[in-house]
Amino acid sequence: MVKCSRKSFSLSNLWVSSHDKLSDFYLSSWQRGESPVPMLAVRLILAAVATGILIWSLASALNPYWLVYLTNWGLLLVTMLTLSGLLVSCITICTTVSDGAELPWFISMYWFIYNIAISIAIMITALYWILLFDPEQREEEAPADFWLDVATHGVNSCIAVVELLASRTPVRLLHMYQPLGVGLWYAAFSGVYYAAGGTDSLGNPFIYEVLDWRQGTRAGAVVAASAACLIILYLVIWGTAFCRDKLSLSIIRTTSHTLPMTPQDAHQIV
Repeated sequence: MVKCSRKSFSLSNLWVSSHDKLSDFYLSSWQRGESPVPMLAVRLILAAVATGILIWSLASALNPYWLVYLTNWGLLLVTMLTLSGLLVSCITICTTVSDGAELPWFISMYWFIYNIAISIAIMITALYWILLFDPEQREEEAPADFWLDVATHGVNSCIAVVELLASRTPVRLLHMYQPLGVGLWYAAFSGVYYAAGGTDSLGNPFIYEVLDWRQGTRAGAVVAASAACLIILYLVIWGTAFCRDKLSLSIIRTTSHTLPMTPQDAHQIV
């Protein structure tokens, strides 16, 4: 245990192994009571949509290059987020969980994926529509391909945002390194992939043209700018979760402090 600024700080706070209330991971911010059913219903829908998009993507473009694209990394992360959240809700309905010093493994797994998937999904959506989307190429695409692009670069973020807003899952600033680490990991992967002679599905010596490592300076600048944007995005997500909790506590999860009347002590009756 490390003491810092009059407050106790534990290295476990850097990981996803401890939190005061287990109920924050299976209750909705917008419900009264302690039933895990409302969040279960939300997560069931989200998991069905995410899994459907994943199957659609695999069926449409299953080839050896599928896993080299950041879009598909994000799609896998969002699907894992919804399925792990669904697992948390199902287990808490079937068994009784109680607060303790350490979080159960299934909650830690969900929280870790949650921290990564939401930021990465929104970042992928922003990068695609700002840097990669080509309206002229869109005219040459089949309608099914366009709608798959919308699903993998738009609906993915909607799923992540719904999970963020509907749940009570906490967002800690200390966990910023988790999505940032995945983003930098992908950048490193793309560089190693290029150095090893890897190509995209069309035979180009890069995965994304904007991240062409033949132009190292530009690619490095893109990575640095993306990392800065990811940090800002995580701060926005943290602020959104903070506002979600404050609004929920003030409007929905209010607690009455009015005490019931107690009978008068018999010894005081004259």
